[in-house]
Amino acid sequence: MNEEIHIGQRANINVKYTPSGNVIVYEDHRTILNVLYIKKLNKEIAFPVNIILFDNHDDFCKPNTLTLEIINKFNENEPSIRDFWTFTEFDIRTLDDDWIKVGMELGLIGNVFLFNATETSLGFLTTYETVKFGTKKLYNLGFIWDAISNRGCLNDIIKEDEFGEFWDDFGWINQQGQFYFEPKNKFIVDFDLDCFSTEVLDKRIAIPSEILDEKLKKKYRRDNHSYYSSQEFINELLNQSEFTTICFENQFCGGFSQSFKIFNMYIRF
Repeated sequence: MNEEIHIGQRANINVKYTPSGNVIVYEDHRTILNVLYIKKLNKEIAFPVNIILFDNHDDFCKPNTLTLEIINKFNENEPSIRDFWTFTEFDIRTLDDDWIKVGMELGLIGNVFLFNATETSLGFLTTYETVKFGTKKLYNLGFIWDAISNRGCLNDIIKEDEFGEFWDDFGWINQQGQFYFEPKNKFIVDFDLDCFSTEVLDKRIAIPSEILDEKLKKKYRRDNHSYYSSQEFINELLNQSEFTTICFENQFCGGFSQSFKIFNMYIRF
């Protein structure tokens, strides 16, 4: 396919241009596969690409047998955009909880580094053996402000035996007792806005800004890395990513009003 496809011309996908790079916004999380597939067809970046993911859920369910059969056919014969769009709309789970493994099976997604998930049963490291593209990994890293704090997985210099494989995969380089971020593989940053929501009296709402701001902006001692706050580190991730994607998933944020509240509080174009 020689003609470049413009992702922003697709329904329900919006592209914003920022100093840190392109930001692509959509509603349902599985739409990210459409975005990645167009990026692949346009040869914009090399695949598979790693994802640094902010999501309240791990979305790591296994695709069903029929879905895997379709994926195997796609891996043998590259589908058209129309066929791929139909696949993501009708053949993967509408709960948007299997898109990661679907993307891994398609050779679109490499490893995933998950922050801020509270509704997950995964341990620190979970592996997945794809049919064609080898073993992929999902690292469940907890809240990002905990990860960069004194004994977090991005700051605890003495736990190389426990975290060394993760540091290598993530691009967290230990140079004479000081970490710096230099990933060897390309990555994107993906936000599901429900990672900034919480449950109060059986009702899901946006985390109040005074609480979340405190977490994001809290200053930590820079014992073993150069980031004072989790917000500083997120900005670094955004600056180095190939592009950023944002998923509203309003049904998991407490409805449209809550997802737009989160978006308006923390997303700046």
